[in-house]
Amino acid sequence: MESVAVIGGGQMGSQIAALAAMAGYETNIYDKDIKNLKSKIKFTEENLMNLVEKGRYEKTHLENFKNYLKTAESIDETINNKSFVIEAVVEKLDVKLQIFEDISKKLNEDVVLATNSSFIPASELAKPCEHPSRFINMHFFYPPIRMDLVEISYPKETSKETIERTQNLGKDMGRTVVTCKKETPGFIVNRMLAALTDEAYKLYDEGIADFKDIDIAIKNGLHHPRGPFELSDYSGLDIHYYAKLKIYNETKDPEDYPKKFLEERVKKGDLGVKTGKGFYDYS
Repeated sequence: MESVAVIGGGQMGSQIAALAAMAGYETNIYDKDIKNLKSKIKFTEENLMNLVEKGRYEKTHLENFKNYLKTAESIDETINNKSFVIEAVVEKLDVKLQIFEDISKKLNEDVVLATNSSFIPASELAKPCEHPSRFINMHFFYPPIRMDLVEISYPKETSKETIERTQNLGKDMGRTVVTCKKETPGFIVNRMLAALTDEAYKLYDEGIADFKDIDIAIKNGLHHPRGPFELSDYSGLDIHYYAKLKIYNETKDPEDYPKKFLEERVKKGDLGVKTGKGFYDYS
């Protein structure tokens, strides 16, 4: 049976770790901001209690969450004696590269290294690291304890064993697992969603409609549960910003540069639901 380490204890990491613990896996989690980590774990526990009351989960899931999830004080402590490591830090290539470069030197080659990145392919993160056959993308959706989907994507060097172990872990977590046959930025869902979001951002940027009206139109006209601006808030404006910035740095096409209204919000720290304010106010 796998034992799991999660690096990054924000909105995503805390709930990914919760899913692993709920499935009965010994799970460690680390975040450099220990106060924020404890807050997110408490938030996750409260949400899980609510979902148990509604019959979405069993009481044993809550008991497993309490018994199997442990916080660590360092990355080294987090990954110690763990067989499966999931990175869920900020969507910045340099930050992720540094983490994987460091831990790949300390772990046996049979330890799976997975990234929860929404856009950065595992092949890029594996470049400076040892044993690329164990690298894989394991992409969850926010909020992980409510959203029933995990996307798996992998470079050609990834071993069949790594793919199967990742698929099995996702299924044990109670998620539906889909697997991409080739790497592509954004995988399946975000590649499709990016086209819709780009057009919504253009409509707003060109002054054609207010972002609230665009959301209403998409929800009422296309029957989407959330509009693109609401969804941006829930997934994190920083994720959208850095994803667009990465594309721009590769293409140098001005059309690919993040919109000014998005950049301004990110620089102000208004990142969406996780900070209490994005396009909408959640305070």
